[in-house]
Amino acid sequence: MKPKYLISIITVLFLSFFSQTISQNVIIVVLDGARYSETFGSDSTYIRNIWTKLRPAGTIFTNYRNDGVTSTIPGHSSIETGTWQTIDNLGNKRPTMPTIFEYYRKTTGSKKSKNYVIAGKKKLKVLTYSTYTGYGRKLKATFSFAEGDPAVLDSVMFHMETNHPKLMVINFPDIDAAGHTGEWKGYLKAIVRADSLVYVLWQKIQSNPFYEGKTTLIVTNDHGRHDDAHGGFENHGDGCEGCRHIMLLMAGRNIPSGFVDTTNATQIDIAPTTGELLGFPTPLAVGKSLLQGRSIPKK
Repeated sequence: MKPKYLISIITVLFLSFFSQTISQNVIIVVLDGARYSETFGSDSTYIRNIWTKLRPAGTIFTNYRNDGVTSTIPGHSSIETGTWQTIDNLGNKRPTMPTIFEYYRKTTGSKKSKNYVIAGKKKLKVLTYSTYTGYGRKLKATFSFAEGDPAVLDSVMFHMETNHPKLMVINFPDIDAAGHTGEWKGYLKAIVRADSLVYVLWQKIQSNPFYEGKTTLIVTNDHGRHDDAHGGFENHGDGCEGCRHIMLLMAGRNIPSGFVDTTNATQIDIAPTTGELLGFPTPLAVGKSLLQGRSIPKK
């Protein structure tokens, strides 16, 4: 066999194997402002669906943290860029480093209509692209705003049916809003409702031919809330354990089921993990893929 034909066969086999091992879609859900103590720290008390149905289907990380600024926009931006972002929380500044959408579109040629930020806070429109030279607006994601968690899910469902996004960041805002009221029962109720909506989304992934068996779901938080020693659940924004210790679940394509990872992980690991799952590099990220050099094996 001539060398050039051998090389061609090897290339085809490699690409065939690679296409079978990476995900084709990644959906990142951010439950805005839930403390670890009311999520994984309470087992199934408030997150019955995530704990009893999604956890056995995926991997949870019990030592996952926001080691940067524990506010909404910095937290989301750190997730998207793989770098600690110290931008303000008002929605006046964009991330200073490339987002996963920019990396993905630049590497693969993915269209804007296949990349979405769907959020319950208008200020999160800044997440659609960064200010970094060579990336930016030309590689931006589509933004969709909806008011309240149920409306956010409705928007997600609509776009999953009509546009089939391959990369999505979804913000459920109601836990944070309820926490800021200082009304404990309302805060817990918002967590319970968000848990049910995440499970509806999981069922949608499992039943839609575009996503079924081809999608990795990531569920996490942008920040927690003050622990009782630092003012309690009403607010957040400092370096206390309540603000920093947050939840992370990964389920679906390439993620082992029923696994608990207790090693250190942080928000800046999500971007390179997403890059590995979708097959694009994140050269400016400082986090590390959660699929590499850890105790969880690839499927």
